Amino acid sequence: MTFHARPTGTVLLPDAAAVVGGHALLRHPSGSRHALLRDAGTIRLADLLAAFDGGPGLLAVVPDPWPGWRNSACGASADGSLIVLAGQRSVLALEADGRTRWEYRHGCWGDGPHAHGSADVPCHGLWSGSCAVSPDGTLVWAHVLPDLDHGDLAVDSYEEWLILDAADGAVPGRARLEGGTGGSNHLPYPDGAHMLLSTGQGQDGTPAYLGHWDGTGLTVREVGDGFRIPVDVHSSGRAFLSTPHGRDGLQLHRSTDGLVVTERAAGDLVADGDEAPRWGYAAGFVDGHTVIAAAHDAGRREERQHWLLDALTLRPLGPVAYPRPVGGYPLALGDGSWLTPDAGGSALLRWKGGRTAA
Repeated sequence: MTFHARPTGTVLLPDAAAVVGGHALLRHPSGSRHALLRDAGTIRLADLLAAFDGGPGLLAVVPDPWPGWRNSACGASADGSLIVLAGQRSVLALEADGRTRWEYRHGCWGDGPHAHGSADVPCHGLWSGSCAVSPDGTLVWAHVLPDLDHGDLAVDSYEEWLILDAADGAVPGRARLEGGTGGSNHLPYPDGAHMLLSTGQGQDGTPAYLGHWDGTGLTVREVGDGFRIPVDVHSSGRAFLSTPHGRDGLQLHRSTDGLVVTERAAGDLVADGDEAPRWGYAAGFVDGHTVIAAAHDAGRREERQHWLLDALTLRPLGPVAYPRPVGGYPLALGDGSWLTPDAGGSALLRWKGGRTAA
């Protein structure tokens, strides 16, 4: 059964592919969907849903404080009044007009012992942490290195997950994590008290953590087997979805402890005797009942096919057919729609589709 995707809008962005392929999209449990993008020495916060509806989508434009640093993941409050940047040496909170609210300095993600230059000349290395603003805008979750020079073997053995007060940058919560991260990403839960942190360590795996802030302390537990990539939290907060670091299947996890509820191998997409494809890194909840995921054709990883699946069983419902060429991965918005870049990567396309066969 093939599903025809219906285009519902197009938005031009300075880097549309970063919304779908990177971590530029901010999915707030309130339903807002923002994009935080770098463009010509600035950082732009856009309300994507407003832009797709034809309204003014730009919420804020602030000067980029680290124009030479390209690897930070960013966060913003649901109302757009606070922008938080995860830099190489600090977490920086900015007002919507660009004024600094506070800065929390931490250990440098740069490679090995080294001297620091100016802020616009980053240290060598591609590693970074990430941050996210809580749904109510009062807290910032941040994945950082300890406040010591990187390269000290006693420090390299661990990293930190922090709870920061969004008002002044104070640290009411702190937890140690395994060291060796190359990059990370936050996924918020709708209750505002839980957060998923996905980390990448290259060939060594992708440890993932579930954090819980009870108002007085931060507790953290590792979820998964160290080779899963959490990609989306269900709107109910009761489950999350993960994609494989290797050749394994998609998995649906129970939110409380990461227990695997359902797993679906990519081989279920093809008839007996055909060579099985591989799941890609992208998947998400189109709505409460449907998942969209990308699969690579066997032996031809640059060719991707998008599939709709049942959200509870991950049973394949059918591939997606588009009326025009698209590029990259699909990115589910949770409201019955999903995004892709256009074939050239300069525009962001929004799609809807139901369970009606072509």
